[in-house]
Amino acid sequence: MRTKITLVLLMMLMQVAIMNASNLQNSKENNPRTTSFDESWRFIKDNPSGAEAPSFDDSKWRTLNLPHDWSIEDLPNQIKDSIIGPFSKASIGKMGTGYTIGGTAWYRKNFTINREDQDKTAYLMFDGVYMNSDVWINGKHVGNHPYGYTSFYYNISPYLNPAGQDNTIAVQVKNEGRTARWYSGSGIYRHTWLTLVNPVHIDVWGVNVKTPVISEKSAAVNVSTTLVNSGKENKDVTVKVEIIDPSGMVVGHSESKTTVLTGAKNSIEHQVSVSNPKLWSVDTPKLYSANITVLDNNKESDFTSTSFGIRTIKVDAKDGFTINGKTIKLIGGCFHHDNGPLGAALINRAEERKMEIFKNAGYNAIRCSHNPPSPYLLHVCDSLGILVIDEIFDNWEKAKVSPDDYSKSFKEWWQKDLQSMVLHDRNHPSVILWSI
Repeated sequence: MRTKITLVLLMMLMQVAIMNASNLQNSKENNPRTTSFDESWRFIKDNPSGAEAPSFDDSKWRTLNLPHDWSIEDLPNQIKDSIIGPFSKASIGKMGTGYTIGGTAWYRKNFTINREDQDKTAYLMFDGVYMNSDVWINGKHVGNHPYGYTSFYYNISPYLNPAGQDNTIAVQVKNEGRTARWYSGSGIYRHTWLTLVNPVHIDVWGVNVKTPVISEKSAAVNVSTTLVNSGKENKDVTVKVEIIDPSGMVVGHSESKTTVLTGAKNSIEHQVSVSNPKLWSVDTPKLYSANITVLDNNKESDFTSTSFGIRTIKVDAKDGFTINGKTIKLIGGCFHHDNGPLGAALINRAEERKMEIFKNAGYNAIRCSHNPPSPYLLHVCDSLGILVIDEIFDNWEKAKVSPDDYSKSFKEWWQKDLQSMVLHDRNHPSVILWSI
């Protein structure tokens, strides 16, 4: 009987892995400059000295793919007690965090940059790490990020070895003390990405799409694109914008020229008129795409695609909350980021499934309690027509659960974390309110 149950669980896990791979592949096709960085990491639930060094021997560490949550895993023998599985009476968070264990752990990964990409700028992005992570590339410290729920990235180009040579990334994650009053999970629990771009490129989170004027016959789509020039000389470039409707047809375009100074950023605005727009709402979640191409000397220097919805929202005392002029009652609940017994590790299909159940039950809105959700959850809400109250913090300067929570980082980090949430999530039509 035990063998049969094990086989069923393995089949379920394989199905989840296949679905995740499919979803990640779709993301690569929409933004070919960005690829998944989730595979083939080494992990240890320990804090060995010198683990950031490329020469450190990690051959006995466990090999795994991200996302990963060590708090939901079986406990090592040395900290087990009378409670089974990942649950322990030694848990600092006790009931609030499900009697699970945090601590400090390390992740390491080796990778190379192809010779055709040797002159490109490399950005390494983390959708979420819980919590207080430090990143080293080839033994050099790249940065620290305390908050466990905001996305962050580093320009790792200055730390890389020449193309074709091995690079080592080491990430230390510290979930020490009582840091939350709910199940937080521990580790690199959301997706990771590597973006490789030419010297003149679109900035990370550098596209902002707005639809300020909408009627039955037409909609004005404003696309703001922030360009970066990490090269050694000024560049005259052409920026093309194409608007793609839900059926995949090009329904509007615009282009213009601009100069981007070396070492500088430059924002360029385009307005595109879309005839007979298909509006986004909870009942008809129609999604458009803005395709942005940067041409340097008539050659493609960069390309990215951003999905968005054409819709208007308004709140007043007479009609309450309206989308496209129609009053909508927000019927929903508060959602934490984890997936129950699956833990905090981001599983694409799990995000889809819980929102499908939610929508099929007749609900139309969620509040993300008490932190920014996974980027993939917002993608699902866009697709299904679920409204989102996007929340940033559980506490500010005053500790809510202990001095170990986010309060100790608030003064230094609140503005950077708030900026991360807004820039990352601003194009999602599902997001209707920001909560602080």
